[in-house]
Amino acid sequence: MTTTNLATAKEVATAVASLGFQASSETLGAISRNCREDFLEHLSRCITDQDQDGRSKKFIGNLLRCLAPNTINRIKPIFPDATIDMIVPVAKAVPTRFLSAIDAAHDPKHARHEDAKAYLASIFAPPDTHSEEEPPQSSLQQQHDQQEERPVDQAALSRRLAPSGSKKYHSVHVYGSNAALCFNATDWNGAPGVMVDAAMQTGPKTYDWKNAVHVWLDINEVGAVLAVFRRWRKGVEFSAHGAQNDKGFAIEFQGQHFFAKVTAKKAAAGAVRAVKILPSDAMSVSILFLTQLAESYPMIPLNELLATVRATHQIEDAAAA
Repeated sequence: MTTTNLATAKEVATAVASLGFQASSETLGAISRNCREDFLEHLSRCITDQDQDGRSKKFIGNLLRCLAPNTINRIKPIFPDATIDMIVPVAKAVPTRFLSAIDAAHDPKHARHEDAKAYLASIFAPPDTHSEEEPPQSSLQQQHDQQEERPVDQAALSRRLAPSGSKKYHSVHVYGSNAALCFNATDWNGAPGVMVDAAMQTGPKTYDWKNAVHVWLDINEVGAVLAVFRRWRKGVEFSAHGAQNDKGFAIEFQGQHFFAKVTAKKAAAGAVRAVKILPSDAMSVSILFLTQLAESYPMIPLNELLATVRATHQIEDAAAA
């Protein structure tokens, strides 16, 4: 299982952008405070290609439209005390009715103008000052900070997360029954990519990170792995990595989960270090890869990058078949 799930708003925004949507920091903040788990569950289904009926993408799109800055700006002239947090419950339940009511409330000639204003007034009525709730948490990061700690090599993790200049590194750990993999979003000679660390288990919740095998994935390989997470191809394998060309990395989708492994032919122990990645856990790893892809091509819209990855790897997979 992974040690983090979309720890930052930037990662969530990247995932949202990959679906063709845009979300402001204010919108993401409201989602974090009011419906974080529901939103991430739907986002996970989309990212891991489990949204076959399109319901999760529709939920996300409707929620983002209702919470968009433009929506708030249209409400404020009518209800100055309205806040974005007041919108969340109705945006989840009846988004179409809510947006239609805003249109009608702005049009005095609309047949349901008065009804629409009354409906919106029921949403944005002043709260009862005698039953104030505790202030909600303000960010996705605060939610993440409360998660249960998982077994990691803290010294190694601190080194990976330590800033180099203004650059902050992000890692996601995945634990298996005999080994663990750590996916690190980092740079090599100034080029974004992913460093995969593979450690053997030495005891209950204990892993030998000091003797981990390291495999660097460049941006082309990052795109190929992302294609697997998106299920645009079944699997991918890279070999001849490392100074002695003896290391490799492979990942494939096996029906109900992903299976990833690092190989090191000349390793003293643990020539194969593999883990199972469940779909729910795959979201964090896949978004780490997605973030690095976007980092490498900052001038290209993310949806165009993903379209290119999909087109090239679907063709490659078809040729292999």
